[in-house]
Amino acid sequence: MRILFIHGRSQGKKSSDILREEWGAALARGLADAGLRLPDGIAFDYPFYGKTLDDFVDQAKLPKVSDIVSMGGSSGDPGFDSFTRSVLQEIESRGEISEEDVRAQMDPGSEITEMGPQNWAWVRAFVRAVDARWPGFSGARINDFLTDVWLYLDKPAVQSAIDAIIEAELTDEPTLVVSHSLGTVVAYNILRKNKINVIGLMTLGSPLAIKAITAKLGLLENVAPRRWVNAYDVADIVALNPLDSTHFPVAPKIANYGGVENTTGNHHGIGGNPPERGYLLDAKILEQMVVFTR
Repeated sequence: MRILFIHGRSQGKKSSDILREEWGAALARGLADAGLRLPDGIAFDYPFYGKTLDDFVDQAKLPKVSDIVSMGGSSGDPGFDSFTRSVLQEIESRGEISEEDVRAQMDPGSEITEMGPQNWAWVRAFVRAVDARWPGFSGARINDFLTDVWLYLDKPAVQSAIDAIIEAELTDEPTLVVSHSLGTVVAYNILRKNKINVIGLMTLGSPLAIKAITAKLGLLENVAPRRWVNAYDVADIVALNPLDSTHFPVAPKIANYGGVENTTGNHHGIGGNPPERGYLLDAKILEQMVVFTR
């Protein structure tokens, strides 16, 4: 039996060995704090695609939101523009950013006459309002997240290169897949294409239920019908919606756990330095890992 960890974005300066050290330390600390233990003999694998993703991002040269505004509202890729607007509109629909919040972030001397993501002046002010509401998840990080997810979902060369790195680590052994952030999108795609012996899937801080993402996935399916657990902190802006019957309707239903208290700066981190506690240090998540591997 083994656990296959699939990391998220912003890992390009690391390596499989660094991930093994960091995720392994977080896992060991979390298990010890919770008084839990995984069975002996489990193998752990940490395929690393971070550098490959960063290389594609550098090649794409998609501008940041602030640059798109100054360019007149176009990045040069209509699909990316539409994707960006859709995600920001969905963040707005949660109701945590008010019109007053957005107007407070407007450029001096300017006025937004039309509210909404079709207006790029609104987009820039809205991203600033998100900065103020979630200070650990800056507008720059939102832009980076949108770029990374868009490239993976829209560009076959990007998806193929990243998938190949993960697929090289697949075996016939009973496998628990534990994925985080963008890695949950990668894990979903990998398991959809490869029928391996999956004893369970865990998605942590997943953006899979964002409408702009589900629209790119096509017909949705449960890629881990034996059991799929989705865990998130309600303050994690990346995990915008739960994978429930409203936002990600599949059968069998996915088990959602929204009780995580992720104390990393953006409520999205996987590990964290003491006293921070990311997803891999949540006792309920670790309990599920133990259940999966019994």
